Amino acid sequence: MNAKVPLALTIAGFDPSGGAGIQEDLKVFHELGVHGLSVVSAITVQSSFGMRRAVVVNPELVSEQINCLLEDRQPAAAKTGLLTTEALPAIIEFLKKISFPVVVDPIFESGSGLLLASSQMIELYRKEVIPRAALIIPNVPETQTLLDITIVDNSSLEGVARSLLNIGAKAVLIKGGHLKEDQVVDLFLTRTNARRFVKPRRGFRDVHGTGCALSAAITAFLARGSSLADAVASAEAYIDRKLADLLYAGEGTPIINHLKGV
Repeated sequence: MNAKVPLALTIAGFDPSGGAGIQEDLKVFHELGVHGLSVVSAITVQSSFGMRRAVVVNPELVSEQINCLLEDRQPAAAKTGLLTTEALPAIIEFLKKISFPVVVDPIFESGSGLLLASSQMIELYRKEVIPRAALIIPNVPETQTLLDITIVDNSSLEGVARSLLNIGAKAVLIKGGHLKEDQVVDLFLTRTNARRFVKPRRGFRDVHGTGCALSAAITAFLARGSSLADAVASAEAYIDRKLADLLYAGEGTPIINHLKGV
């Protein structure tokens, strides 16, 4: 491998359909010129129609995968996706000892409604994971779970994001696609910076993994040396281009199948 190619690490679930999780992360890393390292945290049974089951990978094996990779080389950035309650202690130890930025994409429920989080997991995210992340990128349901609130519209996103900062987050990107409004608004907030990314609602029913692709793209741009704000902006533009390509191609075309998770 060319030593000049930046490295990025994903710790996430295995998606046999290739539309989300580690497979999607590695596709995005590759497309953005980054070599991907990967640690499997869970094995899922899923397709583009939804997730049926998630099986825990032995926590010791998760730790061994991480330690083996870090002994060999240090990535420039990393992300987490689907984690399990059992694996979280290993992830927390990982977060404590590294110096590169980590993007945390909390996944508490699959898009098809399969519950993936326990109350213990939520509490560990609040106390141990969120404060150690460079960026946390929850969607609306995940944000509601973390804060035990209800979000009704886009106008409340900034206040909600500030609440995440108040419980220890360094930076937040709330993905607003679950809100029933004409436009999708993603809200990026730090202590010194706020930006809204406003996009048309594309209306796709068979595309999953967009959250995985977004967090992977942010991680890739960080690995390439972008600042956090620039990485978020570049990743948002990247995902919007992908969705626009799907709209242009039309549903049911081979391009849809090829870009199912993007």
